[in-house]
Amino acid sequence: MSFRKRSEVINGTPRTPAVPGRAGGPSPIPGRTPTPGVPGRIPSTVPGRGPLPGRSQKAKPPGPQKSDETVSPEPELSNIGIRPSVITSQPTISTGTADLDKILAHQGLPLGASLLIEESGTTDFGSILLRCFAAQGILHNRVDEAKKSNAHVIVVGLSHEWAKDLPGMYKGSSKDKKKALIKSEENKINVSNMSQSSNTQERDLKIAWRYGLNKKVQDENLSEVNENYNHQFDITERLRPVPSANEMTFIQLSTDYKKLVSTISATIEQQIKAYSSKTIRLVIPNLLIPSIYPPSLSQSTFMIPFFHSLRSLLRQYPNHLSMAVSLPVDLYPRSSHLITTLENLVDSVIHLQPFNQAMSQLIERAYKNEPGKIQHGLVNILKLPVLAERGLMTIHNGEYAFKNGRKRFEIEEWGIPIEDDATDANNTPSTEGHVPEKQTSKNIDF
Repeated sequence: MSFRKRSEVINGTPRTPAVPGRAGGPSPIPGRTPTPGVPGRIPSTVPGRGPLPGRSQKAKPPGPQKSDETVSPEPELSNIGIRPSVITSQPTISTGTADLDKILAHQGLPLGASLLIEESGTTDFGSILLRCFAAQGILHNRVDEAKKSNAHVIVVGLSHEWAKDLPGMYKGSSKDKKKALIKSEENKINVSNMSQSSNTQERDLKIAWRYGLNKKVQDENLSEVNENYNHQFDITERLRPVPSANEMTFIQLSTDYKKLVSTISATIEQQIKAYSSKTIRLVIPNLLIPSIYPPSLSQSTFMIPFFHSLRSLLRQYPNHLSMAVSLPVDLYPRSSHLITTLENLVDSVIHLQPFNQAMSQLIERAYKNEPGKIQHGLVNILKLPVLAERGLMTIHNGEYAFKNGRKRFEIEEWGIPIEDDATDANNTPSTEGHVPEKQTSKNIDF
């Protein structure tokens, strides 16, 4: 036996195995020839084969590629009118009514969502909510007078006269003004205030611990994080100066819904192009009222495609656009096909149901000494926004009540008032010789 090195040639012929795909061996694929000079490599260009479907032969330039579709840019947190939702963290704007923000579960109306306010009876409480919704956007602009780049309001179907009735900001009662003046004086730095502030803080902490007021203090601190997000409005006052054309746009109705939607879309594009962080509030008051909408515009052949187009705009600008609509349901009942379809196309629905005459008289008698507690109707929640694709179907009937107070629109939990016409038995003298039971003087506090 003899041993040879691997590199040594036997009988003068190199020992090369026939490996498919390498030079000297058969081709792995019939019809293809290996690339000369590079063992085992197939040529990049195959005769008779075209480009793969969906791929272009042209080389793409380096850098990010622009899409042909119009995509809404991300919202900027520098906008004082935007705050993340407490549920989904989606950018949210205030409706201008703090109680309405709470029952919508997001502390406001999320951007890209719509709100439908239905109302029974001949009242017009829904218009108050829409005016607060519009006035909130105007006030967000006026916080920064130099830029006016926070919000823009678009009103459909009404004239410029509607802007003259927007509510003004609530400045507080005389007692609140005195408290604000005292607080501003206390904030001034001097020797006496510094000595008093430590004692006051210690006393406040003891009171909060004793009576469980810590939660209230925490809620007040959270509200101070973005104090300009929501304002309280005084419905007896008017917003002055009246909003200008740079702050509010009025679009008249058209028999062609495509032309109407095109005008709205062009206005949105113009406002976002000027300021990319601006939010757009689309307001449609008194939908389907005959004095505003002629019969041709009240038909389902016009209204359903119109709302489909508005929904498409909301999805096209999810970081800038929100919509609020008011609708009377006495002329168009909820059981009708048109209203059922509109409810399916919007993201959230609430129903204002004013009390009948008998209930109103009962409440007035029950609260005759406290007129501020008199409520005017129920607030029924039918759908909540964003929690599902077409809104979360939820029903809360008879749980909340609203009252249009002297200064603001309030929503609170509903409870049937108790009318007590009789006087307390312990304070009423006996007429038949019956002596009332004597009240105990023993302290029963724990």
